[in-house]
Amino acid sequence: MITLPPGYPTEAFAAFDFLKSRERLSIEDLKVLAMIECYGETFYDLLAQGVQHEAARALLKRNAAEERGHAQRCVKAIGLLGGQFELPAKADNPFMALAPASIPLDAELVRLLEQGEVDGDLAYQAWADREPLEEVAQLYRHNGREEIRHCERVGQVKALLRLKA
Repeated sequence: MITLPPGYPTEAFAAFDFLKSRERLSIEDLKVLAMIECYGETFYDLLAQGVQHEAARALLKRNAAEERGHAQRCVKAIGLLGGQFELPAKADNPFMALAPASIPLDAELVRLLEQGEVDGDLAYQAWADREPLEEVAQLYRHNGREEIRHCERVGQVKALLRLKA
């Protein structure tokens, strides 16, 4: 199990909120962010498992795959900044300790997901604006753009499942 740096919350969403307070991401921050993004992959996979509608499930699975891509871009940013990191196995990711076995999808969770994805874009864009290394800033911007696509897909899932927010 990887140990989080001192001061970080052990729950993924709280840890992301903590990271949003950072003006610029350090290598340690990026390691935590990569593990949060891996948790996001698991989160979307768990949501997809509980959805019977094939098209809605496919949209959630696409978000899951892209969350893994976000994590891989964080690893690339770490390398560009002079560090090293490999994505941990699920069992070694500290955020997985609090992962539920299943996640029922309802209108309130959809609303929270949509807002969370918008917040993710805003955070990535703010970090990109403050990052002096352009290659790293571009990785952040790419992740942010995908966060907006995740929000759009969650909206499509809401429509397909006829969930009222």
